[in-house]
Amino acid sequence: MKKRWFVVILTIGLLLHVLPLSVLALSPDPTITDSDGTLLGWSDLSTVPYSLDDSQEQEPPVPDLSETGSEKSLADADRDEATDDLPAGNPTPKTLDKGSGDDNLADADRDKAAADDLPAGNPTPKTLDKGPGDDDLADADRDEATDDLPAGNPTPKTLDKGPGDDDLADADRDEATDDLPAGNPTPKTPDEESDDDDPADDDGSTTTPPVCKIGDIYYSTLDEAISMAIPGDQIDLLKNIELDEGLTFDNKTLTISGGGTHKLTLKGIGIYASGSNITFENLTLHIYAHIHPNQNGGAANLITSTNLRLDDVNFELISDTPNANGAGLYMERGSNLYLDNGTYAVIRDFNGYDASGIYAEQTNYDPNEGKIEINSSYLEVTGCYHAGLLIDPLDLTLTSSEVVLEKNGCHGYGFGLACYDGKVTLLSSTIKATENNTGGSYGFGVFAGELEVDGDSTLIASDNGVGGLGVGAESVICGGAKVFCERNGASDPGCAGGLVVHAEHYDDSTYEGKLTIESGAYVYACNNVGLAGLLNEWILNIESGATVIVDGNSQLGFANSFDARTTIKSGANVSANNNLYGIYNYAGGGDLSVATGFFLIEGGAHVTANNNRSCGIFNTVYDNFDTPADDYFTIQSGAVISADGNGGHGIYNDGGIFTVETGAIVSACNNGYYGIFNNKGTFTVENGVDLQVEYNKESGVVNVENSKLTLLSGCVRYNTTNDLYGYGGGLRNYGEATLSDDVQLYNNHAAKGGDDIENGATATITFGPTGRGWELDGDPDCYDFITGWYDDYETTRWNAHGDEADLHMVLVAPVNSYTGPLSLKAAHGSIGSLTVCKETLGELLPSDYDTAFTFELTLDDDTITTIDDKWCGVPFKNGKASFTLKSGESITLSNLPAGIGYTITETAQDGWTLLNLNPAETGVVPQNDTAKVVFTNLKNSPDTPYVPVVPVDPETPEIPEEPEGPETPETPEEPEEPEIPEETEETEETEETEAPGELPAEEPAQTDTSASLAQPEETPTQNTTTVTLIQTGTTDWLAAVLLIFGIGLLVCGWFFDRKQRAAKH
Repeated sequence: MKKRWFVVILTIGLLLHVLPLSVLALSPDPTITDSDGTLLGWSDLSTVPYSLDDSQEQEPPVPDLSETGSEKSLADADRDEATDDLPAGNPTPKTLDKGSGDDNLADADRDKAAADDLPAGNPTPKTLDKGPGDDDLADADRDEATDDLPAGNPTPKTLDKGPGDDDLADADRDEATDDLPAGNPTPKTPDEESDDDDPADDDGSTTTPPVCKIGDIYYSTLDEAISMAIPGDQIDLLKNIELDEGLTFDNKTLTISGGGTHKLTLKGIGIYASGSNITFENLTLHIYAHIHPNQNGGAANLITSTNLRLDDVNFELISDTPNANGAGLYMERGSNLYLDNGTYAVIRDFNGYDASGIYAEQTNYDPNEGKIEINSSYLEVTGCYHAGLLIDPLDLTLTSSEVVLEKNGCHGYGFGLACYDGKVTLLSSTIKATENNTGGSYGFGVFAGELEVDGDSTLIASDNGVGGLGVGAESVICGGAKVFCERNGASDPGCAGGLVVHAEHYDDSTYEGKLTIESGAYVYACNNVGLAGLLNEWILNIESGATVIVDGNSQLGFANSFDARTTIKSGANVSANNNLYGIYNYAGGGDLSVATGFFLIEGGAHVTANNNRSCGIFNTVYDNFDTPADDYFTIQSGAVISADGNGGHGIYNDGGIFTVETGAIVSACNNGYYGIFNNKGTFTVENGVDLQVEYNKESGVVNVENSKLTLLSGCVRYNTTNDLYGYGGGLRNYGEATLSDDVQLYNNHAAKGGDDIENGATATITFGPTGRGWELDGDPDCYDFITGWYDDYETTRWNAHGDEADLHMVLVAPVNSYTGPLSLKAAHGSIGSLTVCKETLGELLPSDYDTAFTFELTLDDDTITTIDDKWCGVPFKNGKASFTLKSGESITLSNLPAGIGYTITETAQDGWTLLNLNPAETGVVPQNDTAKVVFTNLKNSPDTPYVPVVPVDPETPEIPEEPEGPETPETPEEPEEPEIPEETEETEETEETEAPGELPAEEPAQTDTSASLAQPEETPTQNTTTVTLIQTGTTDWLAAVLLIFGIGLLVCGWFFDRKQRAAKH
């Protein structure tokens, strides 16, 4: 009930509070009136600009203009004393009339009391005049006529009717029709020299509209504005301009702006600028020309000693005359070009003889002068005769920009971009020189005297007729940068290729390129038709972590030219696969007086030269064999090199010095001809090199006349020769060869002779013995141990397994510096086998047949070592082998060298006696036969107290002391127990059952004694029985104590139970 009353009271209170406010809000304000006291509604208030009550005068925001003592307002456009003119386009005056009564802002005709004036802020009249003197703002001539301006067009388009009542369009207050043109109703400055001049009349013309201006000065031609400009002026275009006479700038510093909307077009004639600083900004600039105003130099545009800047410009420069000579833009005498802030520039079709898109003449520049900078912009140059950009002495810098060069230099020697003595720098930018630049005999898509490509930039020089990218001195491709040079050289396969580090040496000048590819950089120079994917003509350094791929090129993958120096540093990765030659070093073929060329692969570098059509690695002095030291190819310790699967040779050293240092890893396998070919050069493999020369089709290693080969380590195996050469499957030597004992040279095969070594008639060779553990690899040979070098001449091939008449096993001792013919095979002589058998005698238990007997075989040659039991049946180590046999088993050890001595020893076995006269059997392995050795063991019987094979057993003192056990006091009491005799009988019966037939049953005591002596293993059984009797017997007092204790517990339990019951009752 209380809640109901509370809600009622609250509702009543709210209604009482809100009702008065609603009433007040709906009440009209009697003070809101217009100038004549008329009450205004809400909709009328929007027409009053400053005051709702014109009885109060406001202070104007802009002070009155005064002239000759009279107070003038801004509405007095013709500078007379009358205040009846309204400014065109500004129908609402800012100030009140001072001299014509108390007119308010709506009083356009300045009378005292007309309420029919136009309301402020509504320049378009809504009603016609009612009578004279009360004209509204639409009545421009203040008469009673209705010929006022049409609604919505405050600027009159008709001429004045009479003097004195001129409108704002009549700037000179006469009846003439030379007023300001429509669209520019408000003059910027009053004319001083003539009463009838308008703002466009400053140049003296009264008929041509302005096309541009400098500040507040308007000009009807751009040429006039340029001639009138002072340093620092900006010419603003007022409309699109098209000129046929070109533009000339002579010692001018100015800016031409299109305001982002206007276009400047030059046809037929371009630009000439001398000693000037010219900027075009925020406009479209199109030049269709082939000559400039100066008509000197045959270029569409000529700038000399000038800075030309295009700032946010859409620029086109196109030749208007096919095959006309001259460049699109000719720069000379220190001129500079800047493309900034989103400029999009296209230059094309300057295809007259020797013409380029942009051309800078070296002879007209001082050193280190001139540059082209492209910032956040785009430049495209296409279809020019000689070069897209030929800026010989200038520096080109790109920042966050892109340059595209296509189809330039297609008529002969030419370029996409040529900057011989300048520097090209890419900062977060891209250069694309593609689509058949340099279609003639020589040139590059891009050539830079110096090149810097930062880590965020990309350079693409692909599909050009001759060279892709050429670089000069002190160039660098930074970490993270990407350079692509693909499919170049179709027009001249004998030149250039993908990427070229260029060098030239003349009598009067030297040009030497140097390129560093830094860690993290990526260079891809593949599928080029020209000379090489990567051609170094002077200095090239590939740093650790850099990746260089030169695969699939038609000729050379990686070429190091005359006197050039290439270094592949530790951690670098180079791939030169699927070319004609993978790596081609001819550094020693240049000027012999200054030759310092080399190709160096440092430790830790990874280089592959695989699957090339000819050679993986080719090192040559280019026929200058008189000075072979000029051409160095070095693989340092830790480097990993592969030259596998090539159509010709893995490594070909043609007159140079080729060195593989200790610790290097080199592979030359599965090649179509030779693994290593040394022709009139010096080839050295140091100790500790992991060299694999395997599975090559025409010899593993070939050393020709006047060559020196040193192999101190490595494996030369599984190589072959066919009928074409036929000799020396492993090594074919016709010069001087040295092989150390650490060289594994075996299991090679030759069609005619000398499976492993063929030494020519005049050749000299040094070789050591065969190695330990060498084994033949089977078909067409056997799987036997290799024991030495054997004669393998064509007519007397080695044979150890044929018929007796066909056998040929002539051992050849290792020699030091032998000269003369040799045909050798690492093989073996006659062989034999050895069979070892195990037999046993005596009374054997079934478990005796599982007893394993251990043997050790020792050969007289401790060099025999095998990995497993594949060849001999058991593995050998240092001439020794161990094996086990059980009773009745045998083993045959095959493929043992015939005539070798052996010793077989059996290890002594407990419980057995060896019946052989000697514990060790010796003999000699027969030739092509099997020796048999039998070891017989006798099982020891109980009558045998002494086992010869176990001499330590009789010395055991504990065996005779065991009967002392019955001396304990408890032993006599055992017969008193009725169970004991039964247990004894059971025990005896058990013993008899366990050994039937061995001992007579009627002598049980003799059985026990014999068992304890001859068979000590049964003694623990007797001891166990005695101990059991002692442990199970009990005494009377212990039983009584336990019984009394139990009864006491029962009584106590009963007592306490009774007591509890009584307590309850």
